[in-house]
Amino acid sequence: SETGGGTLAFEDSGSVDFWVEDRLSFRSAGEEKVSAVLTGERPSASPEARAALRGGKVLRELKLALRREEREYLVSLRGPAVEIAGAKIPSLVKSGEAAEILYERMFLYEELTFMIGGLFRAFAEARCGDDWERVLLPRMRALAAGQLDAPEEAE
Repeated sequence: SETGGGTLAFEDSGSVDFWVEDRLSFRSAGEEKVSAVLTGERPSASPEARAALRGGKVLRELKLALRREEREYLVSLRGPAVEIAGAKIPSLVKSGEAAEILYERMFLYEELTFMIGGLFRAFAEARCGDDWERVLLPRMRALAAGQLDAPEEAE
């Protein structure tokens, strides 16, 4: 999201906009305990986030915002398994039958997991692709070192 504009197009089902919201937590490699928490507007673009990455810290948890069409989601992802630690899904049906509200919530949660799966799949393809060592890893290191500016977040 920092260098690619934060949009991922799905082959047959539109696209999703995504960005790091207002919380990142880092831990030292090999440890479980959180050692740095960054909050506020665009913490992923902060000098503190870059310093944590340069210092060998790894991401423990992040709060991610996703938008698909008019629906906006907030989700906290945690750990190496990218577990959903908390989610806020939109509410389209304000009142009505309990079954209708339940089915809507089930659809929205399924859409959220579909989007997260798509982001993870795109990362896995990039990570296993031919350009990882030659292009992507050096760009990530340059971004962490402050040598590559992240584009301003689209309004």
